[in-house]
Amino acid sequence: MLIIGYVALRDHSVLGLQVALASAFGAVLVWVTQLRPRATAYRRELLLHGVVKDAFIPYVAIDEVTMGQTLNVWVGRRRFVCVGIGRSIGSEMRQRVRSHGQRGQLGGNRSYQFAGKTETTELRDSTTSYPTFVLDRINDLVAAARSENQRQGADAPLPRVRSRYAVPELVAFLLTGAAFVATILL
Repeated sequence: MLIIGYVALRDHSVLGLQVALASAFGAVLVWVTQLRPRATAYRRELLLHGVVKDAFIPYVAIDEVTMGQTLNVWVGRRRFVCVGIGRSIGSEMRQRVRSHGQRGQLGGNRSYQFAGKTETTELRDSTTSYPTFVLDRINDLVAAARSENQRQGADAPLPRVRSRYAVPELVAFLLTGAAFVATILL
């Protein structure tokens, strides 16, 4: 943003315009790929903000929720992915090593097993990672929605998953990209 402001106030040339447009395009790209993806839990549905598309998923329609490097929500055979929440590769490897006892999938030896026990048990047991919290919360909301649906005796078909495109982000991405390319070609 500082580059764009500096170029707008100081540098009134084609190169300055190209730098400003490239910076704006880069800012939109970072927003769309790194900051926009997230999951939001509402009362009756889960909203997964993707890179360019959002999915509104009713809790009663969710069949399974898994957490790997991304949050994966299964509705029938369809999978909805949220790249904004997930476990890191390192945390997955540590979890696999702990769950496989003496020899992890990495083929670790006994000294590796004891090296992993340097953390205190109380600290490890009393803390929950954010991805685990999100996964547990979504599963709780799914279970509550299913039990409420059963109490009401709803024989109606399950609500459908709705989706919409992220129009402001797509417009900003296309406009800044097209303007930058236009300044290069002209």
